[in-house]
Amino acid sequence: MKNFDVYVRKQLLEKYSSMVFFLVVMLFPTFGTKAFGVFFITLFSLASDIRHRRLDLMTFLPLTRRQLFWMEYLFLLSLISVTFFVGLPFADRSIDSWLMLLKSVVFLSCYFGVVISSVSVGFDPYGAAFLFLLIDLVLGGIGSSRLGPTFNPYKLVSPIYQANILASFIFAAVLVYVAYKFFTKRGGER
Repeated sequence: MKNFDVYVRKQLLEKYSSMVFFLVVMLFPTFGTKAFGVFFITLFSLASDIRHRRLDLMTFLPLTRRQLFWMEYLFLLSLISVTFFVGLPFADRSIDSWLMLLKSVVFLSCYFGVVISSVSVGFDPYGAAFLFLLIDLVLGGIGSSRLGPTFNPYKLVSPIYQANILASFIFAAVLVYVAYKFFTKRGGER
C-alpha cells in the first residue's frame, strides 16, 4: 500500500490542476457528464506520462511497469468512486444510480485500455482516444440492439451506448487485459 500512496500523491501533485475541472464535472449524477470527465482524466493519466517520456522516472520510485499499470487503473477507479459517492445524495434513489457507476467503470476500462494500448505501441494517446470515440459514436449509433434487420451487435458492447451491461463489461475487461499485455511487454521491465 505504501507504493500506491506514493503513486497517488505523485499523480495528484503533478496533475491536480488539470484534473480539478473534470473531477467537478464528474460530480453531476448523469452518465454523459461522468463519461466526459472520465474521458479527459484518462488522457491526463499514465498515457500523458508515457507520451512525455516520464515513465522511466516513475520506475525509479521503484515501481515496475505492472505496478504502474494497476496503480493507475486503481487510481482512476477510485476517482470515479469518490465522485460517485460524493454526488450520490443529489442523484435519484434507485438502482439507476448504481448502474451509472457500473457504466462509468465500463467506460473508463474501455478507454483506459484503448489509450494505454495505443501509447504502448507508439501512437498518440489523444489521437487514438478521439478516433476511438468517433468510431464508437458512429458504429454504436447505427441500427438497433434488438434482433431484426437493423441489429447492430457492436451497440451491445459499445462503451458509450452499452445496450448490454454484461457484454460491455466483458469487452472492457478484454481491452484492459490487452492494454496490460502491451504495456508490460513493450520495452521490457526495468
